[in-house]
Amino acid sequence: MGSILDEELADFMSACNSILGQFFSVLSLYNEKSIDGFSSDIMNLVVESLFLKACGYWESFIEKIFIYYMLGNKSEKGDSIKLYVSPRDYTHAYNLIKNVSIYPDWTDTAKILINAENFFENGGPFCLLKTLKGQLSHIKTIRNAIAHTSLKATQDFDDLVRGLIGHLPDNINPSIFLSEYKNGKKKTSPTYFEYYLRFLTDSAIMLVEYKPENNKLE
Repeated sequence: MGSILDEELADFMSACNSILGQFFSVLSLYNEKSIDGFSSDIMNLVVESLFLKACGYWESFIEKIFIYYMLGNKSEKGDSIKLYVSPRDYTHAYNLIKNVSIYPDWTDTAKILINAENFFENGGPFCLLKTLKGQLSHIKTIRNAIAHTSLKATQDFDDLVRGLIGHLPDNINPSIFLSEYKNGKKKTSPTYFEYYLRFLTDSAIMLVEYKPENNKLE
């Protein structure tokens, strides 16, 4: 039987795979026009909701494995890490995190790294976030563009799109970007929705099955 970290990883990967399945189903329904009234507005709403859900699962996953690492757990495939703290239980560990940041933000890579360096030798597995922060920043930018209507959120999203595809298409929005544009020029290249979901699951495996020599995402 796997450790609690392995269980959290399995749950997260299952959730992401379910979201991907729903995403592909939504695209199929829309493209085949098999449901009357299934408009582009409805598709956009569903795609963006699915992406927000994936982001929420990621935030919850990071929080849980961070605390389970603080409690001395390790994956069956990973290495033990040296701790600087000895919390009594889950609640005590969470309160130790709150002593550093009253409102922990599990989307903020810099804050996660500060906590990791406070509690784990060399930041433990979370040192990997240094090599993952570029894509995590992209995901957060898209998430913010969906969740907020502020000028900054919109401008950050527009800048991201320009940087990734070379221009800003007319009427672009997070759903269109995620579902119609691909990370690559091949016909088989994944849409950005699929690419970012796979990135999160690959990153989750690295964080749970941590070995010090694994310091970059292949």
